[in-house]
Order: sequence, then structure tokens, then C-alpha cells
Amino acid sequence: MNKKVIKPYDVVSQAELPEIEVEKIPTEGDPLEINKELYFVCEQKSKQQTSPLMIGVIPLVVRNPAKVLNIKEYIQCLSVAHRKVLFKNKKGTCEFDNCDEMIIS
Repeated sequence: MNKKVIKPYDVVSQAELPEIEVEKIPTEGDPLEINKELYFVCEQKSKQQTSPLMIGVIPLVVRNPAKVLNIKEYIQCLSVAHRKVLFKNKKGTCEFDNCDEMIIS
């Protein structure tokens, strides 16, 4: 498979993250593990096909949320990612409080 290189950019801390190789370009709300932390794709920073492609991400865990410049935008992006979360148990999908696992697709 032909892997692609992307350059994640943390839109909360305004910091560039290490480049990573992916099978396919992630879309908004997709999870990415970077430096053993979970991030969600929020936006493509570059509309052009630059190399590597810049991808805006938000962290699952925000340290010091008072410093988030645009908390509404963060919550909106997290909402998109939340739609891709699936809760499951032995019987299939379930509600949050009676599930065995959470799958982020």
C-alpha cells in the first residue's frame, strides 16, 4: 500500500506535531495517535496538495482549557469526532452506561 505523509498541527496549542505516515488521508473527526496521545482531525490546514499535507487536529485531553482561544470551535470539532464513537457490549451497540467497550472509528 502506498503510504502518505501528513503534518498534524494542534489547533488548540498552535503547535506543529511530528509528521506521521498514514494509509489514507484522515477526514474530519477521525482519530490519530501522536506521541501516545489521542487527537481528532479537525481541518485540513492546506487546501492545496502540499507535501506533507497539513492536518489540523485537536487533543482528546485539553490541559488548561482556559487558554483555549476558541473553545466553541474546539467543542464543535469534538462533536464531529464524537459522532464516530460507538459503544458496544456482548449484545451489540448500547448506551454509554451499560457498555463494555468504546470504539472510535
